[in-house]
Amino acid sequence: MSLSLFAAETLVLDYLNGRVMPRALHRALVLAIETRLVNGLVPVLDETLCAEIEEGATAPPIWSSESVLRAAQERRTNLRKAAERMTTFQSA
Repeated sequence: MSLSLFAAETLVLDYLNGRVMPRALHRALVLAIETRLVNGLVPVLDETLCAEIEEGATAPPIWSSESVLRAAQERRTNLRKAAERMTTFQSA
């Protein structure tokens, strides 16, 4: 995978922020963004591309790897906060 293709893929995934989109649309957007990167066009994510992403993006399925990871991260955060509260409560 070329660096420009990797960068384009990363931009799309970052913009999606856990959402998903149909594979063909995802691939087409990545290639369009890669072309903009290679040609030095700014902004790389213009209004048209962002609108296409928004139109095709959907929430991940309930049991997708993204949703399971997000739930695990939220659980870890909640457990850390509870442990900090317990430590504060015990020392008081």
